[in-house]
Amino acid sequence: MARGFQFRLEVVRRVRKQAQDAQRRAVGDAVRAVRKVEGRIADLKSDLDRSVRRSRDARMERWVDVFSLRGHQMFQARVHRHLHEAAEALSQRQGELDAERAKLAEVTSRLKAIEKLRDKRWAEYVKGNEKREQAAYDEAATSQFIRQRSAARLERMAT
Repeated sequence: MARGFQFRLEVVRRVRKQAQDAQRRAVGDAVRAVRKVEGRIADLKSDLDRSVRRSRDARMERWVDVFSLRGHQMFQARVHRHLHEAAEALSQRQGELDAERAKLAEVTSRLKAIEKLRDKRWAEYVKGNEKREQAAYDEAATSQFIRQRSAARLERMAT
């Protein structure tokens, strides 16, 4: 009796699927890291813009407070330094993200290859089943034809 379709490499396919899922999570983590750094850069730029506005406003006043201006300059220098560091971190995170995406593409291609093989084997299985069914139908039709012909000969002989 025929048994159902069994793909012998199903374990390998499942392992590759798990590897793909793990790599997708790694890509998601890398994307979150990039977004976190981008958020940090946006915050720093906002701080810098606020500081520049305050510094401008202070200069517009009639009396200029030298200590306040120096404080703004030091703050702006520190923000610029942090922006530079964040830009370097963003570059590094982007590189890590690109590497994770490349790994994901490779893992996905390996999974697609085994799934393509599974689909090919499934098509062969279905085709083989159809052939066996057709052979059984042909055999039944041939047997029925032979019985009917034998019955017709017997009737002719009987008359």
